[in-house]
Amino acid sequence: MKHFILILILFLFGCSEKYPWSDLSLDEALALKSDKIIFLDFYSNNWGGCVRLEAETLNSDDVLDFTKKHLIPIKLDAWYDTAGQELFKKYNGYAIPLLIFLNGEGQEIDRVVGYRNPDDFLEILNNVLNNDNTFLTLFDRYNQGDRSSDLIDKLSIKAEVRNDESLSSELYNMILNPTKDFNLLSIERAEFYFAKLSAKEGNLDKINSFISKYPNSENLRSAYSSIIKFYKSEKDTLREVIAHKQLIEKFSDNPSALNSYAWRMSELGKELSDALEKIDIALEVTGKDDSSYPNLLDTKAEVLWKIGFFDEAINVINEAISIDSNSEYYKEQKIKFENSKNKVNFEKI
Repeated sequence: MKHFILILILFLFGCSEKYPWSDLSLDEALALKSDKIIFLDFYSNNWGGCVRLEAETLNSDDVLDFTKKHLIPIKLDAWYDTAGQELFKKYNGYAIPLLIFLNGEGQEIDRVVGYRNPDDFLEILNNVLNNDNTFLTLFDRYNQGDRSSDLIDKLSIKAEVRNDESLSSELYNMILNPTKDFNLLSIERAEFYFAKLSAKEGNLDKINSFISKYPNSENLRSAYSSIIKFYKSEKDTLREVIAHKQLIEKFSDNPSALNSYAWRMSELGKELSDALEKIDIALEVTGKDDSSYPNLLDTKAEVLWKIGFFDEAINVINEAISIDSNSEYYKEQKIKFENSKNKVNFEKI
């Protein structure tokens, strides 16, 4: 009965057909020369943040109403579609969901990376509509000579979200200038930015110093993630696993962190029993009424499959499918698990 109620709720409030996606390509939308804002949503159906954004945020009443009045919304698969991949690269994308707003001339007004709840997203939409504190307005003021601390602070955040290394470095160097007056949070963010750059270049000293200096920073998870990315790029599996464990020790009840750990361990074929324990914690903390729950189930199923528990993996992915029956990805996962089971059974004959 509980599953039926949850399915009904997702159908009424979270099904993908409800949001009025346009069939236009970006070029076709630009050719309209419309006064409406072009909204690009770079997504993937098998990424929890994207699924949750559409189910909870885009399909909320106020966002739907705003969309119909002011937006041309275009959905672009950033991972599995060639056109989406090309545009994602063109706009310097690095994470999804990536939400970009363009005017009729194709100028980028602003962008957002990651999930936002309905209220926060509606505030962003109104700022875009009114061109209030958007990248476009802030950068225009900067080019006209405004060097106020408030503008530098806000624009540095926008530049980093745009993955604009040149502008970000220029602005964060201003923030770290001792003759300037910036608050401690801005200084911390600037230090973190340069620590991340050093980590990308193979020097982890600054990022480790940042973790020691700011143990309660809101950027702490991202700091550990920078270390993980470095070891992953170096194919240093041992140190990558250690860094993952350090991260989840700090974020032991964070479903997203636990899910990322469990999925990565399944990819590496390492610490699978621990991964299963951690994804169970994530599921328990999250609860079945959360739109990310099927994605967590998928991770659990993947770990079970890697261990060789094929029947258990099939049962878990069936639960995910029962909640989100429209997901082709979950159905493909089930086929993968069934094929592995059948192969093992055949080899026993």
